[in-house]
Amino acid sequence: MSEPISGFDARPDYDAAAEGFTPVTTDAGKLRQLVEYLEEHVPAYSTTATVPWEGSTDEVAAARASANDRAARLPDHIVHASMLVLGAGVDHTLPFVAYGGADASFDDLAVSGEAAEIPVRVFVPAGPTGAVVVAAHGGAWWMGDGSARDGVFGPDCAALAQRSGAVVVDVDVRLAPENPMPAAAEDLVAVVRWVAEQAAAPAGQRNRLLCDVPIDASKIVLWGRSSGAHACVIAARMLAEEAGKAGEQSPPLASVALTAPSLDLRGRAATMLRAVFGTEDATDPSVSPALGDVSFLDTVYVQTGTEDTTVAGGAELVAKVTEAGGTAVLDEYLATHTVAQPSVQRARITDLARHILDVTGTRREVPADAAGEYDKDAVDRANEESWRR
Repeated sequence: MSEPISGFDARPDYDAAAEGFTPVTTDAGKLRQLVEYLEEHVPAYSTTATVPWEGSTDEVAAARASANDRAARLPDHIVHASMLVLGAGVDHTLPFVAYGGADASFDDLAVSGEAAEIPVRVFVPAGPTGAVVVAAHGGAWWMGDGSARDGVFGPDCAALAQRSGAVVVDVDVRLAPENPMPAAAEDLVAVVRWVAEQAAAPAGQRNRLLCDVPIDASKIVLWGRSSGAHACVIAARMLAEEAGKAGEQSPPLASVALTAPSLDLRGRAATMLRAVFGTEDATDPSVSPALGDVSFLDTVYVQTGTEDTTVAGGAELVAKVTEAGGTAVLDEYLATHTVAQPSVQRARITDLARHILDVTGTRREVPADAAGEYDKDAVDRANEESWRR
């Protein structure tokens, strides 16, 4: 133990607050410090990508590749910044590492869609439960595929598969402006129907990756992040409408799960609305589904960020689904749209996994954070003791 510094001997009547010691490990303070560091030192956080909504195909492709490459590095930036700003002694493990995402096998497949083949990446966990998650990445409807999907959304899909026991089908949805909405939603509908067909087929007739995997068509969950969450809501509506027209039962959805959903687009630029939705009317339910009818949603789970000023509509959707007689749950996390401490990221994946287990009636042990919980009170005490010496 180090010797006390002269003049700073511990006293029984010591009052940390009166002497000027202020803990900096409050949750809000940690997030603020993290965001400020990233905005100062990481260009991806301090600048906004310019989207060439009316540009040529080559211009869009170049801008998308650049934005995706920057986004792909964000998880590492958050971990490194957390270690520098919040302390290397605190656990900053991301969900993929904490929950054994590497143990989930995966492969790339192609699913037949109405317009084109749809690339999907299927994550199969150790000990699958029979549940299936059809997932859509975010990216403001125009990016989020390529390297961003590989480096950001894919690892979370793998972590979710291991944590929940569900097979996770990560859909490489079509993007605007080349493929305006509802193209992404149509891709999700096609993949949901494909999952249902695979579940109904004898094991020997399934896709090679699923031939020995239990999957149940009654245990399908749609999950999307940001603009991907928007596509999930539109896809759920399309499934319900198509089933009604055909007089058939749609492939049942156990739930629609939405992380940081963008569901109210009022105030967005007219250029963007035209390019993505073909209209400047942000009150159109196809543009802002939180403003329209939600009777087609039976069960909804929404995760929002307390400091997220980028998107809107998640809490409003939960309120409307509840009012309409559905089941809706809202969980809030201390996060902006793109920044959350790794411990918060782990909590989001864990809570989503528990929701999937609950709504699908499947079972899997989901212990407390495998990477260890962060005890801010203990850190404050240690900091205070160090300061007093």
